[in-house]
Amino acid sequence: MDYWILHTKDFFARDHFWPWLAMIAIVMLATLIAKLALRFIAGRMRRITEKTVSTWDDVGVEIVASCKSVVIFVVLYYILTKPLKAPDFVDRALLVSVVIVSIYQIAIWGLLVLRNWQGTVLRSRVQNDPSSSAALGLLYTAVQVVFLTVVVLIGLSTLGINISALLAGLGVGGIAVALAAQNILGDLLASLSIVLDKPFVVGDFIVTGSDRGTVEHIGIKTTRLRSISGEELILSNKDLLESRVQNYKRMWRRRVVQKFGVVYSTPAEVLEKIPEWVKSAVHSHKKLAFDRCHFMAYGESSLDFELVFFVDDPEYNVFMDLQQLVLLELIRKFAVEGVDFAFPSRTIYLDKIPPLKIQSPPVEA
Repeated sequence: MDYWILHTKDFFARDHFWPWLAMIAIVMLATLIAKLALRFIAGRMRRITEKTVSTWDDVGVEIVASCKSVVIFVVLYYILTKPLKAPDFVDRALLVSVVIVSIYQIAIWGLLVLRNWQGTVLRSRVQNDPSSSAALGLLYTAVQVVFLTVVVLIGLSTLGINISALLAGLGVGGIAVALAAQNILGDLLASLSIVLDKPFVVGDFIVTGSDRGTVEHIGIKTTRLRSISGEELILSNKDLLESRVQNYKRMWRRRVVQKFGVVYSTPAEVLEKIPEWVKSAVHSHKKLAFDRCHFMAYGESSLDFELVFFVDDPEYNVFMDLQQLVLLELIRKFAVEGVDFAFPSRTIYLDKIPPLKIQSPPVEA
């Protein structure tokens, strides 16, 4: 302590202390000129960027305009007073000041870039999927915290402070927190995965295991479905991603496989015509695409056909309505042509049974 007091008195007693005071006035004037120049440059850049569509060039304008006067002053003062050969403690104090204001300025610039990223990338995702706002807000906050932590650690390392122990402490603390809240963190990461990868969004009808319903909300920890029967299903995000999910909303067309049979007494000439009748019934509807119809097997009580066609509409009700129309048209066509649909039946053939010969018991004498 006495060492610093003696050196401070010696510094103020010297004749060259007054040039340091004069340098303050010079640097203040230089700072004012630099600030006015930056404001002029930012104004000219803003006129140019107003004509563009991208928002990233606006970030460049904000970076130029957000240069703080105190940062400019401290940096210029440190540079201009370097030739004056100040004592070690003064030079050290100026270096610490430069590092602190530099961290402050870099943090401002970094937050400007992150804010523009939030406004362009994240906000567009939120507009497409409003339920992802919570998870994306959490992601934005996490990125901010990581960025500020890295900037502070770099600044401390620049000042010569050993940050190894601090990093080790942060690592051990992070591991402890992760182990204590691994289920919560698993759901958080699963939520971010759902938001970024988008296996499903709000409004999709999904099936996972024995649960099925329409997605109503994707939260940080859970996803909520509205089941067909009306109740709300609340599923963990982690469990949801670890299971197989069927997304019916993204099924652009439905494949229909329909089997039917006709009676064995149907002539071969009529059997050859049935695929054409079926093809005409399918082609009569715009949203249907015929695939095939074949006589496929001899059934126990019928001659079996298999019909395959596609419905170019994902809505289940539309799919059922069109399938019903095709089946009704087949019933009408078969009735006109005199073709009978088969139904499960068995035919029993009885042959004549010879009469039984009954022997009369012997008569006792």
